[in-house]
Amino acid sequence: MKNKIRIAFVLTMLITAAAACGPRVEPTPTIDPEELMAQIAMTIEAEITQNAMLTPSATATMPPTATPLPLPTQPALPAATLPAAPLALPAGSADNATFISDVSIKDGTIFLPNARFTKTWKIENSGTTTWDTGYAIRYLEGASLSEETVISITKPVEPGVQIEISVPMQAPTQLGTAKAWWAMMNEKGQIFGDQFYVEIVVGTLNDVTATPSG
Repeated sequence: MKNKIRIAFVLTMLITAAAACGPRVEPTPTIDPEELMAQIAMTIEAEITQNAMLTPSATATMPPTATPLPLPTQPALPAATLPAAPLALPAGSADNATFISDVSIKDGTIFLPNARFTKTWKIENSGTTTWDTGYAIRYLEGASLSEETVISITKPVEPGVQIEISVPMQAPTQLGTAKAWWAMMNEKGQIFGDQFYVEIVVGTLNDVTATPSG
């Protein structure tokens, strides 16, 4: 009997120990729905704030201010280099020249600064000699409008014949009236006959009108 009681006591102890060593089931906590929604809202708001800080904000860009285009200009001509001083024409020389007319660029024609143009005169051989390629027209004085100061005759000109002589020129940079004098010169460097000139007005874009340039 004692053995049976002892065996029953041991079994009871083993069962109690096994129950103590088994997994303990915790009670499931009760979730408050309002508290859960508040946590979700706070999480979404935090993510939106973080994304806004990481994304650079758009900066308003002002349209560029319109800048008026500058007027087209030509490079200024180099300073004219004058040839040697003209020699005196001896009395009774057979060389003579008469100015007839302006063929292009009437007096007072308006140009923008540095504008290029070609001046043409009509000249008559009113002497008794024939002008050959040794004869030329020469810049005398006034505004420096051309880098060429001596332009030779390209073909013989008999007495009594009229020719047209052209000179490429460029308006000065300074505004105002510009005038330059020219004359015929023989192969000896002697100036003879009528002197003739070119006279232009250098103005702004508003000054340039329908004035003919030739």
